[in-house]
Amino acid sequence: MLFIILFGVINYKWGFVATPVLQFGMYSQVFHTKDTQTVYIIEANNKVINCAEISLTNRDILQLYPENYEKEKIRNEAAYLTMKKYISFTGLSGFMNYEKFSNKISDSLFTIWFKTRVERITGSPVNSLHVFRQHFVWNSKELEAVDSLSKLKYLGTQLIP
Repeated sequence: MLFIILFGVINYKWGFVATPVLQFGMYSQVFHTKDTQTVYIIEANNKVINCAEISLTNRDILQLYPENYEKEKIRNEAAYLTMKKYISFTGLSGFMNYEKFSNKISDSLFTIWFKTRVERITGSPVNSLHVFRQHFVWNSKELEAVDSLSKLKYLGTQLIP
């Protein structure tokens, strides 16, 4: 009973999700149709991958991995500062190492890794890879672009060895 009460207090007071039973965070945000949607367009071997023709899992890989990589530096800093805040209650925050709370993946490593995922999805070798980002908003019956297509400079190259 003491552990249940302790985890309840941690979840309520600190906002941590301390147990898998209380994983409500996945469903805690309302999705509005007027929210801006970010879409990543993947071009492999100068051909755009049609996401309507691939499985939902593979579509998620193509859409979520570039987005998550873009947010990586912000998340690294936020994870470190959040943990430092809570560990400071113990007096041990001086021993925290920023490197333990960050991912050190470079643009070139991510490109090579993402290229292998694209090759698995398309079933063919990828010699050139380009990733573009565009924002859309739902307008009555269809998605409408709210900005122009922008190429991600850090991801993809003309010829990947």
